[in-house]
Amino acid sequence: MEQKLYRAACYCRLSDDDANDGTSVSIETQITIHKQYCEQNHIQIVDFYCDDGYTGTNFERPEFKRMMNDVKNHRVNAVIVKDLSRFGRETIFVNYYTQMFFPENNIAFIIIADNTIITPNGRYDIMLALKSAINEMYPAEISEKVRQANTAKSKNGEFLHPYCPYGYVKSTTERNKLVIDEEYAPIVRQLFEMVAYKGLGAVEMCKYLYENQIPNPTAMRERKEGVFTQKNPYSWNKSTIINLLHNEVYTGKIIYGKTRKVNFKSRKIVDVDRSEWIICENAHEAIVSQELFDDVQKKLEVRRRDRKPQYIENIFKSVIKCADCGSPMYIISPKSGNRSTYFVCGRSQNRKGDPERCTTHNIKYDDLCSAVLTDVNSVIADCQADSEKFSDTVMGIIRANQPEVGSIKAQIASLKSKLNEEKAKFKKLYNDYYKGIIKNTELFEEMTSECNDCIEAYTAKLEKLQRDMESSETQLGGAGKFIELVKQFATTETLSQELLNTLIDRIDVNEKEQTEDDRTIQNINIHYKFVGELKAF
Repeated sequence: MEQKLYRAACYCRLSDDDANDGTSVSIETQITIHKQYCEQNHIQIVDFYCDDGYTGTNFERPEFKRMMNDVKNHRVNAVIVKDLSRFGRETIFVNYYTQMFFPENNIAFIIIADNTIITPNGRYDIMLALKSAINEMYPAEISEKVRQANTAKSKNGEFLHPYCPYGYVKSTTERNKLVIDEEYAPIVRQLFEMVAYKGLGAVEMCKYLYENQIPNPTAMRERKEGVFTQKNPYSWNKSTIINLLHNEVYTGKIIYGKTRKVNFKSRKIVDVDRSEWIICENAHEAIVSQELFDDVQKKLEVRRRDRKPQYIENIFKSVIKCADCGSPMYIISPKSGNRSTYFVCGRSQNRKGDPERCTTHNIKYDDLCSAVLTDVNSVIADCQADSEKFSDTVMGIIRANQPEVGSIKAQIASLKSKLNEEKAKFKKLYNDYYKGIIKNTELFEEMTSECNDCIEAYTAKLEKLQRDMESSETQLGGAGKFIELVKQFATTETLSQELLNTLIDRIDVNEKEQTEDDRTIQNINIHYKFVGELKAF
């Protein structure tokens, strides 16, 4: 035998997944097996190349690359592994090295577990290719098991990320359960309120956090661990705040599966459509309400739009809409002259001839302030005078503006009955057709088409009624929340952005109209938080 002439590179590898594989052993044990084998077969060991913590599907391993460099430089003429899976678990690369690269470089490949030596001039070993394919199945199986386990845990409300979101800590009694961090949760809530009620941006919030010596997420984690590496622990990035404000975990949700790898071999990460996300509601205690979170998302959406320089502060941004097309109203500030600042519908700025182009709906800034201030002061004054009577009045207005819930429920029940009848009829038609009872194909298609049209119509009506009922119940339940918001304010001579964003959901501006007596009128509809329009005021 020529084995005693081999100058060997002994390769060892262990990954986290391999630790659970019955055929794998620790790096130390692999080294011992290599030494015993080489001693018994009189093989000179040139060096050990050990990759600890690297998956077999990735050949970009530092020690593996060092070994390949020594192979190219003819420092070794043999490569030894305990078993084929230690070399790698990617069939294409394993076959490339064992069947092409090693023979071309006059390298023998030795597998201790199989007592196999593949020499440069040896025959093609079909069993080696089969074993390589079997080894590749293991990480695929592990990847799928991990994905299934994480999916099940996420559906159960478990938080699987290594770091807790700012404002939360891991529970000491329940595994992977988030609980509120009493020290930092108020900071999170305050940031959301700064956007929703004061209209502050990320730069202004960064300044506020710095001035009040609030540690950023990294500094907060280090502080709890007793580590201090950051030079300025109170410096926040805009992106950190924006990401925090977009994180639905603060509403009590656990969301898993926003992104995924193309497959277990690929490193490429792709975004997943929201319809495929795994969302677990009420997984832990919320720091902010869903209403506040949604309000903040609307404000952030508006702030993302590029704006021309404004010459006055626009306190109506994010709440003023066109009553006809629903687009935001843009503020126009004349550069010179005595012209007033006013709002126009954003879609009125579309190109001429655009079928979606809207009319201007223009309204003077001062006129809008005056109308809204009058309405808001009326609401506040009535609440201050007699809050109980005010509550009854609000409930009465909501009930008058909303359809009767009992009537909606009756209509829903009737529609469901009709829908079930049509579905049963549809199913019977198919059964009769396939049994040969209905033999005329054109008649069958005509009858099923009519049936399908009825099903679609009933389904659409049912969905609308269900939305109406949900809206009605939501507004009735929101009356108390609205009254608590109103109590925070006193009547005022000037509007503020905080007052607007706290009390008002949106303001719809209608187009101007000419009356019979040649007067111009323009209606605005104020939709208050939780309750909608209060026209009686």
